Amino acid sequence: MPMPGERFLPSSLNPFSRSSNSSNPNPAESHSSMSFNPSSSSSSSLIPPTEPHKALSEILANAHISREGKFSNSTKAALIKGLYQTIWQKQEWIKYFLPVSSSNNHDHNDTTLPSFGNLGDWLISDENGNTKPWSMSQAQSNLENQFKDKGKQPLRKVRNGMICGKVLQRFERTFTCKTCAINPSVILCAECFQSSDHEGHEVLFGQSYSFSASCDCGDPSAWKSNSYIGCSNHPKLEQGEKPTQTLKYDIPDNLLIAIHKTIVIILEFIIQTLQHSLLPSEYGHLPKTEEEMKNMNMEFQTGESKDKRSKGPWGVVMWQDEKHVLREMTRQLRDALGIKWEIAEQWIREVDEVGRKVILVSPNPIIAFHAANMMQQIDAPVSLRLASDTFKEETVGVLISWMNDMIKSTIDGDDTVFKRMLAKALYEPRLRHSGVGQGTPLAPDLKDLEWGKVMAGHDTRRIDWLLQLDSRLWKKAKWEMRQIYCSVLLFDLDVRKDLASRFAMNYPRLVEHYLFQDRELDTNIIYSSAYLIFTNGAVCAHATSKGQLYNNVLHVVHAWYTGQVLKSDGCDRLIIPPNQFDPNDSTAKGRLDIEVPAFRNKKGLALLGHLRGMIRHTEMRKIIVRQPQLFNRALWFINMFVGLQPQKREQSEHVEYEIDWYRSFIVLPDIAKFCRELGESFLVGTPDQVLSAMAIVVNRILTDMMLMSNTLDRDRYIRPVEHDVQDVLYQGSRFILIKQSVARIEAFSFHHYLNLLLAEMLKSSRQVIPFEKDSSKPSDLTQIIERFVLRAQNPSDSERMKLMIIEWPMQMHVVLSQIRADMWKKNGQAVKQQHHHYREMTVREATLDQDFFLLQFGLCIIDPAKFMVALIDRYGLAPWFRGNPKNPDIWLSQATEPKQRINLFEDFLLLVIHLVSYPAIINGWSRDKITRKHIIHQLAVQPLAYSEIYKKLPERSQESSVTPILKQVADFREPTESSAGQYSLKDEIFDEIDPYWHYYTKNDQRGAMKQIVSSLQKSDPSNETPLVLPRPLELPPTGNAFTSVGNYLQTHVVGDIVYWAITHCLHMSNMDEWATIFHSSVSIESREPPQVPTWDFVLEYALHLTMIALSVAPAQFAEHSLQIKGSEGDHSTFQNLWLMQTNSAYKAYKARIDYILDTIVNYLPQEYTIDYRANKEAESLLSLSSPVKPDPKAAAAARQKAIMAAFAKQQQNFAAMMDEGEDEDESMTEDIETEEEGENYGQCIVCQEEVNSKAPGGMMALLQPSRTLREAVHDRDWLEESLQTPTSLDRSTRYHRFSHSNSKTDRSEVVEPTTTEGYPNTSMKFGIHMSACSHFMHETCMANYFDATKIRHTQQVQRHHPENAVRLEYMCPLCKSLGNVLIPVEASTTPRKPPIIVKKEGDKAPSLSMTIRRVSSEGLLRVADSQRIWDHHFETGEVIPWFSDCVFSVHSLDHTYRRSHMRSTSRMADRMRGLIRPLSEQSQRIRGKKTHMYLPDDMVGYTVSMAEITQRGLGSPSTAVDKQVITVAEQVPEMSMKLIKKLIGLLQLELDLYFGPGFDRTALRVGIFARFLPDWYRSSTLPSPLLLRRPLGMVIETAAIAPDLLQSVIVMAYYAELTRAMLGLSLFVKKGCSSRLNASPRSTPPYDPTLSDGMEMFTGFKGIMLSILRNAGPFTDAEGVLAIISDEMLAKLLYTHTLPFLRRSAIIYNAVSGSYPLPLSTTTFDNDSVCEYKKLLILLGIPFPRETLKDPTATETPIVARWLTQWAMQGRIIPTLEYPGTYELFRLPDKWEDLVLSYSNKICKKCKTKPTYPAICLFCGELVCLGGDCCSKGEEGECNLHMRECGAVVGMFVDIRRWIILYLYAGSGSFGYMPYLDQHGELDISMRRGHRQYVHLGRLDELRKSTWLMHNIPHLTARKLELTTDGGGWGCL
Repeated sequence: MPMPGERFLPSSLNPFSRSSNSSNPNPAESHSSMSFNPSSSSSSSLIPPTEPHKALSEILANAHISREGKFSNSTKAALIKGLYQTIWQKQEWIKYFLPVSSSNNHDHNDTTLPSFGNLGDWLISDENGNTKPWSMSQAQSNLENQFKDKGKQPLRKVRNGMICGKVLQRFERTFTCKTCAINPSVILCAECFQSSDHEGHEVLFGQSYSFSASCDCGDPSAWKSNSYIGCSNHPKLEQGEKPTQTLKYDIPDNLLIAIHKTIVIILEFIIQTLQHSLLPSEYGHLPKTEEEMKNMNMEFQTGESKDKRSKGPWGVVMWQDEKHVLREMTRQLRDALGIKWEIAEQWIREVDEVGRKVILVSPNPIIAFHAANMMQQIDAPVSLRLASDTFKEETVGVLISWMNDMIKSTIDGDDTVFKRMLAKALYEPRLRHSGVGQGTPLAPDLKDLEWGKVMAGHDTRRIDWLLQLDSRLWKKAKWEMRQIYCSVLLFDLDVRKDLASRFAMNYPRLVEHYLFQDRELDTNIIYSSAYLIFTNGAVCAHATSKGQLYNNVLHVVHAWYTGQVLKSDGCDRLIIPPNQFDPNDSTAKGRLDIEVPAFRNKKGLALLGHLRGMIRHTEMRKIIVRQPQLFNRALWFINMFVGLQPQKREQSEHVEYEIDWYRSFIVLPDIAKFCRELGESFLVGTPDQVLSAMAIVVNRILTDMMLMSNTLDRDRYIRPVEHDVQDVLYQGSRFILIKQSVARIEAFSFHHYLNLLLAEMLKSSRQVIPFEKDSSKPSDLTQIIERFVLRAQNPSDSERMKLMIIEWPMQMHVVLSQIRADMWKKNGQAVKQQHHHYREMTVREATLDQDFFLLQFGLCIIDPAKFMVALIDRYGLAPWFRGNPKNPDIWLSQATEPKQRINLFEDFLLLVIHLVSYPAIINGWSRDKITRKHIIHQLAVQPLAYSEIYKKLPERSQESSVTPILKQVADFREPTESSAGQYSLKDEIFDEIDPYWHYYTKNDQRGAMKQIVSSLQKSDPSNETPLVLPRPLELPPTGNAFTSVGNYLQTHVVGDIVYWAITHCLHMSNMDEWATIFHSSVSIESREPPQVPTWDFVLEYALHLTMIALSVAPAQFAEHSLQIKGSEGDHSTFQNLWLMQTNSAYKAYKARIDYILDTIVNYLPQEYTIDYRANKEAESLLSLSSPVKPDPKAAAAARQKAIMAAFAKQQQNFAAMMDEGEDEDESMTEDIETEEEGENYGQCIVCQEEVNSKAPGGMMALLQPSRTLREAVHDRDWLEESLQTPTSLDRSTRYHRFSHSNSKTDRSEVVEPTTTEGYPNTSMKFGIHMSACSHFMHETCMANYFDATKIRHTQQVQRHHPENAVRLEYMCPLCKSLGNVLIPVEASTTPRKPPIIVKKEGDKAPSLSMTIRRVSSEGLLRVADSQRIWDHHFETGEVIPWFSDCVFSVHSLDHTYRRSHMRSTSRMADRMRGLIRPLSEQSQRIRGKKTHMYLPDDMVGYTVSMAEITQRGLGSPSTAVDKQVITVAEQVPEMSMKLIKKLIGLLQLELDLYFGPGFDRTALRVGIFARFLPDWYRSSTLPSPLLLRRPLGMVIETAAIAPDLLQSVIVMAYYAELTRAMLGLSLFVKKGCSSRLNASPRSTPPYDPTLSDGMEMFTGFKGIMLSILRNAGPFTDAEGVLAIISDEMLAKLLYTHTLPFLRRSAIIYNAVSGSYPLPLSTTTFDNDSVCEYKKLLILLGIPFPRETLKDPTATETPIVARWLTQWAMQGRIIPTLEYPGTYELFRLPDKWEDLVLSYSNKICKKCKTKPTYPAICLFCGELVCLGGDCCSKGEEGECNLHMRECGAVVGMFVDIRRWIILYLYAGSGSFGYMPYLDQHGELDISMRRGHRQYVHLGRLDELRKSTWLMHNIPHLTARKLELTTDGGGWGCL
């Protein structure tokens, strides 16, 4: 006995087995014992535990009573437990779900079943503290992973032909393989793509913008059978294999019955609850009074009985809203409920994530009403209902989530068990006594379901209820239902067909909800599940047969676009079926009104997409062709749009209101493409079906044109009449044509869709109708059309019908020509925009190309002469093709101007050419051939980027991969740092170019012709005017339906057209004569100077048409060329061409004319051309006897040379004259000028005067705080990075490393350690960086310029300016760089000895001991008291004037000198210190110092360090081309070296400002050495150890105080740096290796040729290091630390950590002196194996450390020992180390998609949510929320907050979703491009094109170096802001 409702089920839904191991109960009895009665009031405690289904029913029915309407986590846990109890009634059933789990095991983990005795086990807390129900699918997934790790067989069975069907959420990333997919809408989820092989395919990477897509992996209907092989999870079916359908399971029947019972209970409860829920349009409808609230009458839906409605409690529900921002909603919720801000914010986030939230349950109606009303005040969607209803809706959400989880789970390893049981339950009718219940009556939109019927009278099923109740669900529940529907639809084709039929029956009601109810359209079921149905042909055909899908879709679209809507409160309904208007009823009104809502929005486009989606399938096409009523129904629908929005050409005045064309053009692309696809349906038809359908379409066209129907507006359109056209083309011609003056057209429309349909049907007919192959029957097509399509009574009617068929296509071409000729200008811009959109490439194949094909078709069935005369008449050119060409009446027209008429003439000739030269449509070319032609002709004009090529391709060419074709015809130019990749046409392809291609504009024709001529000249340089012949015509072969399209070329017609065109072009030789003729046609009163037209294009087209005719029928054309067509006295075509040949006015066309005449002569009898040949022979003899003409180029060059020589001579004479007059004055003024002006430093950028000592100024520079310098991170992986640093950083040793490589797709790649992807921002060092442009400015000009900047700011208050006047910022007037200070360029007047430079290669620099003695002697002689050495020093040895808190106006020792001689310098220094001082105070915490900033260390030293870091691993840059590169100093840009020199000069000037000129600075010189030699003056030893100071700062001090001592100080500073490195490494090694000795695996760096030489510098240094560190006393475990690492590691660490100091010292020395202390021998310099370290030691005169420190007699050894002793006695603070390697940004992946996918589910650490717009800091790699309110503080967003802690005042963030870089600088910002390009070398911002992005190394390096390391972010943002009127708001990001 079948189960209830089983008689209604298809056979595919009978899953019950009869296995031997299962009991065989009566399913009917088991099912009948189950009941669902929500009104039952029996206590659940009385139900024995052996009946879990009754217990579940009781929970669902009464839980809201026991819980007082409050849904809590315990309620959820109890519900989940009850659900699992129904399917785990027996212990042995559990193994079918989790084989290795045991319910008795209470050690809770991911794969262990929760305990039924412990309610808390059913809820799991995640890492963020959120609770979620225990998940079966997650437990099985974890178990699968365990099986995989142990090598066991997987739990889930993989079947061939399985479909993935994963429903994609909004913005989820997808892949599309254009090589494998049948169309671009086919997608793959990330998991399936990574599990499949698409190597070498054209893959697109995009995102799902709505819930409209599901993964198509495994769906055979979505992929090309020969390309796609499936993924490892969803392998495709083998050849001939059919999908396996498991209809019998080896599972106990009782388990299946239990599952079925559970599903039925769930579905019944969901339906029972949702049928009383609110529609989205009812949100916000609150009761007006308390009484109304308690009564809950019919206006307010509820499922409670009347006696319970007034008792409460009441619940307030908030719904998702897109109109308000989070902060506004949070504030209102906080005020409404009086809760904390954090809780309110969390609830609002839950509303946004889930779609709803019960914010209040209260028994007090006043409190509930107040809360709801408060939220409604801001128009937030809120509802106030009984808490019982809201409780049940929350229960529904849990039940749906549980079903969604079970859908993803397997039972006995089979994932179809639950799906089949669910499908069975969905297809059953509802249980008895499960109607309305005790609640309020159902809403009007559910009345049909309540009565038990759906569309067409079918009985209702549960699926019908769920589909129509879908709009009452919320966001999360909708998405989970999509998952459920998708899983059920895709697991079995038969189930998919059956459920699709139910969808078809409910389609009208679902569309009503989509159109009138849903607030979020992309969550509507029309967007998601409809996608699964309309993309499968077999499903659509079944749904059409069983559920009238085709008719229902047409009914809905018809009703929507005709405005057939019944208005009702809250529930508008479409009239289905719609009222069908009879087009033949003359009393009926027009059917379409563009004022209806359908034409004001794009909702209807989705419905048109459904319509188009159906008829693309072969199965549907067969149904439509075989059932004429279906075709006729579509034809009536299309017919409604014909003639839409007619327009009249305005001639007198400009139209007052332009037509609202956009409304009608919204539907044009879809309707036109629908016509094309409907016409293609007949490819599967028979000849009778095609001809019968064409006859119907033609009849409709003719009926409309004759105004015998109501399609066209009779008040606008005119019934066509006939008229005689005589003597056109040739004397005596007479044709009866349709009379229509397009120049004065009264009604023209772009919407003639039946013609488009007819064109496609004609194209289909050539493959269906068996045309005769015998060439003796050329009129076969004409006879078939006349007999079976036109069915005319007589020949004259047949001819008339033929003309009427092509009438609208002719009008279309003529009107488009008129618009291009600017004849419709008085109609406004609307007409031009319509012209543009009608011809747009995305729709052109379905619109204008169809019109063009109909003209070709007309040329096949109409006499060519008649056709051409009709075309001439429609263009209004009849007077031009008859009579006398010089007749003034030709130009007599008030409607057009001469230029416009000639433009029409040009377009007519071009159309005549195209009718035979563009055979793609009429020949039925393949799509690849069409695409190839398009690409060739685009590239023939100019090289193009891929995106430019792609957007010019037809829509269907874009559906498949064009890359293989592109590679065949074009060469690719690789992209550079500043230009995109481009394709250029290959040389051998130029022969395929047609310069008059159908899609070319006139400019394109010129460009293509130029390229062809250039190619011909390249192959034959001697030919200056190469001849471009027409391409051979590809006319349809004999036997083709359209063979006769080119027959007119063999008749007199082409000769006649050419004759009249060339005759009119004779005006070119005498335009004055033309002006006289024109004036004679115009009255005297209206005469104005005419705009002389150009005939160039007319002649070009005429000559090209002539050459085409000669290529096809030369003899016939030659004969016709001798005939005279005009009046007496006119010439023949041959004679006119002969005249042109000898006239200089036609010189540009002589090559073509010569070719034409020679060809004609060859095909004429000799006696006809005696005169012409005699003239040619005479010209030939004359050219031979005449002298050789001089080369014009050589003559021009000679003339130019003579002119230049004469000019040079005049210059010399003038200079000599001036020298004579000024000789005596020069001698007198030379000395004076030298004294007064001094050195000039450059011109002021403002006043253009010189900057010198007389007019002081400075270098424009930007002072900015920076946190780029990196300190060493005490981690093993970072220690390994230091070890991998190359030994020579002055060579190209940097290599690229990428992160996030996918182990599934990139198996060969080594995964880099994640710990080193970004540098920790806690280890970034603060300092001041100076950057300068190369321009100068006077100090006074600077003040004036800055004042002007401030005035501009006050005048443009609303603009966000690129500079900030508060920060003293300005922009360079020339290069637009940002600046805020001027660095004085004037040198110090205090005399200083220059640095030591030994120029001879054998000489040595003074030794350190000699220098010490020399300085000691100076101190003894000039410093009386050694204590006075430190008078102007700080206790740590720094010079006081260089501290940032030193104010010269207060602390200067010589104010008089400062105010008089250094006033300008003082102001520039004060400006700079005014910026540094607050930075110093604010950065004390970051710097870890309580003192103010010290300029040599924190500014100059920082700038020098960044200059050195920028050049690491780059090799010799282009800036060093003119000079020999010896060290890094030559690699640093010249501007940076100049800046460093001026900064050191600034330190010298500040000493002058502080001390004045009279102060003896010997104490400062002695103090430098006293600092390095603590025992030198024992009485004056400083308390602070030397090793706590930065040696580089002391080098800079020396460069400013005593440059002559710089070399010796560098020696001592180097050993100080080495000692600091040894101390720092002791801590670095200990902490770095404390956790693990081995580093994470990583890529191997490239070979280092100088590694062995570099390691020799510190080989065997362990013993030396131990002996040195013993001077520090009982050093903490020095031996233990050194025992951790090997000798090689220690040598490499010492090397890498001291090399940066040597490089920076070389930069400083070179900046000060321009050279180095010692020369480098040629042998050492040229030896590539010598390391950089050794070169620098030699150049700087530093003794090698290993030999020196071994020798106790060396000068440096005791000094080092004393430093350590001092350090041990005074603090023992371990010095910090810098990171010695190349500085890299956050390590990005090679492919952008890897980064996107890896961050798709990552959580922000701050707000603990998944960011809507995630961003990554490129400095440290931190994930932040971009532009979100979640992590902001006040008005400052998280990016800006993070920037403070990471980059100081600059930030670089990757916006992952939009794939752009956000640059931030101190409240300003801009956006930039990522250094990623697609395979075609182009940027793809926001992934609009979807091409996979790969890193471009050049652009990445440019971003790293030029933007980041060179501190150019402020300049970049300022320049971009300068170009726009920015409104600000960057701080909110």
